Amino acid sequence: MIEGNYHFEKYLLDNRKVIKLLDQAIKQNRGFSLARFGIGEISYLSYPANGLLVQEFKRYESYAGVSNVPEIIRRELVRSLRDADIAGLIAPWRLDPWAKQTRSVLEQLKFMPSKVCCAWIMQSLLEEGILWSWLSNKKVFLVGRRSKEAENVFKEQGVQITGSIGLNGYDELIRVQNELQSNQDWEIALISAGIPATILAPRIAKLTQKVAIDFGHALDMILDGEEYKLSDLVKKWNDQFS
Repeated sequence: MIEGNYHFEKYLLDNRKVIKLLDQAIKQNRGFSLARFGIGEISYLSYPANGLLVQEFKRYESYAGVSNVPEIIRRELVRSLRDADIAGLIAPWRLDPWAKQTRSVLEQLKFMPSKVCCAWIMQSLLEEGILWSWLSNKKVFLVGRRSKEAENVFKEQGVQITGSIGLNGYDELIRVQNELQSNQDWEIALISAGIPATILAPRIAKLTQKVAIDFGHALDMILDGEEYKLSDLVKKWNDQFS
């Protein structure tokens, strides 16, 4: 890595390369994680240097599973960024201002992940029609708020679901971690749980020597189809508590 060069977008792996790496890890029984750093994660990684971003993220905070102070969330995200085998980062062609912010976070940490892909990789696998055929012969464990709801949809697509568990916030991480460690009848954990998913994926891959993917809103897109709208999901979630 050239000193001072944090233009990660030059090194983004394409989707097929990422799938190849994930498949290799499964074949070799090797722990391997893909953690994605979207707007929420980059906001917390920018703290406290840019505290305004965390303030602006406030209305998404509960929905994104942030149930702890920014200092702790940031610490855990730094660890996750360093430990992830592939880091999904915000590509400039998706959201250029956030790609710039991502570069400044990497520069501040003086760290460049060894492998990077676009943070929206799972959504694009879904949109390209690759996702289901890739998962068709795998044992999958679903993690997240909507995992129970998703089980049948995955099964209908020919995916072998070996279990599922809810994950609503940071304070539930240890419970979910323990469950995934004690029940090891799976090859891939797909975690859709906001910021806790980014934190959990590298942890789980290390502890179980299996593949853990921060699956994100791809799950909402699978469940909601054309109706998928992030702002509606956030509003519905926040309304429960107001």
